[in-house]
Amino acid sequence: MDEQTKNLISLLLTDPDPDMRRRAAEDLAEYSDRNILSVLSIALQDKNKGVGDAVSRSLLSIGGAPAARAIVHHIEDDNLASRSMAAKLLFKLGKDSVHALVPYLRDADKDIRKIAVDILGEIKSKEPTYYLLPLLNDPDPNVLVSTLEALGNIGSSEAIELICGVFEKHPFARIIAIEALGKIGGNTARDYIESKFNEVIIDGNADETYVFSLLDAMGAVGNVKTLEIIQTNYGNIKGPLRNMLLHAMVQVIERCNLEYQFDHKVRNDLLQALHSDSQNIQLSAAKGLVQFKDPQVTRDLLFSLGISEEMDFVIIAQMSERPQVFKIAVECLEGGLIRGKIQIIMLLGKLAIEFIHSFKYYDNYPIGSGELNRAFAATAEFWREANQEDWEIIADTLFGFDCDRALEFLSSVIIELDPWSRVHVIERLAAMPTQRALDCIARFCDDENETVREAALSTLREAGYSKGVSTRTPLNESLENKADHNV
Repeated sequence: MDEQTKNLISLLLTDPDPDMRRRAAEDLAEYSDRNILSVLSIALQDKNKGVGDAVSRSLLSIGGAPAARAIVHHIEDDNLASRSMAAKLLFKLGKDSVHALVPYLRDADKDIRKIAVDILGEIKSKEPTYYLLPLLNDPDPNVLVSTLEALGNIGSSEAIELICGVFEKHPFARIIAIEALGKIGGNTARDYIESKFNEVIIDGNADETYVFSLLDAMGAVGNVKTLEIIQTNYGNIKGPLRNMLLHAMVQVIERCNLEYQFDHKVRNDLLQALHSDSQNIQLSAAKGLVQFKDPQVTRDLLFSLGISEEMDFVIIAQMSERPQVFKIAVECLEGGLIRGKIQIIMLLGKLAIEFIHSFKYYDNYPIGSGELNRAFAATAEFWREANQEDWEIIADTLFGFDCDRALEFLSSVIIELDPWSRVHVIERLAAMPTQRALDCIARFCDDENETVREAALSTLREAGYSKGVSTRTPLNESLENKADHNV
């Protein structure tokens, strides 16, 4: 070992200055021999967080099975923070950690066994399956349950028979066993889950949490036969569980590429599920409601915008085909919304552009000038409470409704903003592919604030209006001439 390396090790382990220890830890990332890994392993317990983080980064940078072996013994530490840090590092090292963790599956301490199982379950490598299976007979309930979860995450089909055995033998583990089977999937797992669901229907008094897990698993692994079982027993599942049943049906329909053909009596249940506390159930309800085109469904879907990006995509994608959607969307925006305003504004802009550029009159959403005026007013009203990220969307939508009116509105609101915000809006307008946006920017070439003036001039030059221009006034004239030429 050379003198420089010895000095770095000494600094890392003994220097009182944490900055010096941190820099030494970072420099040692260049080395990968066993001695350096041992030193970094010792330093992982440094009380200074910055040093500990630097040591962690160096160990990850070196990587590989040797780094995992240098870290793994820390899962035995009495210090909770050290165990937690070691677990995170082993997870980040992924498959390289598997063989280092396997011996700890047989540790006499049940807590150590559980930590090792949990990490392997997060890594999701199939390699340790053979070593995990015996732990389905572990005397400690927590280890057993963690093993079920790990085998489910890994997707170990070899474990299905043993998991079913755990289900029959240990009532406390039934829900976790069903969840694991749902993750693993396959015909054997699906048949077993369906059989347990049929038993629940016959019993009639099963625990709701257990029924919930069965429905969730059926949605995850179900096929056409599963869908028939669920539909046959639709009336036997009531209350909040009905939402989960609908979610399972939608999952199976999607997986099997089937057409949505819900009976009209299911419509109200789907509307109720749309207001569930679970985003997954809400999303499935939105998908199931696609076939129902009445105004109430349209309104409820619009009020569900803003829940998640996936939800927004599902709802907005179907709106063009819904009757009176523009009118209903304007009413929702005017009536006040807790969330989803910017999504409705985007939708209104999309619908207006589709209608204006259509080659025929859309019966689905005929848009009159009165509705456009209402949409413009409601959208402009939202400008005051919107954040800077939404201004571009609002501006773009307003231009879609009425270019001249949008230019007038944006010119007035930009003046009212502070200089930095005016510059920001100018930058946003510059990104819009419309001559009207440039017209709006040109009005600020004479702004009282120098930064705003420079932003406007710079933007217009980049757009191609600086040629032959030496003062602000000719620049505006040049812009008007250019606009006339383009138009």
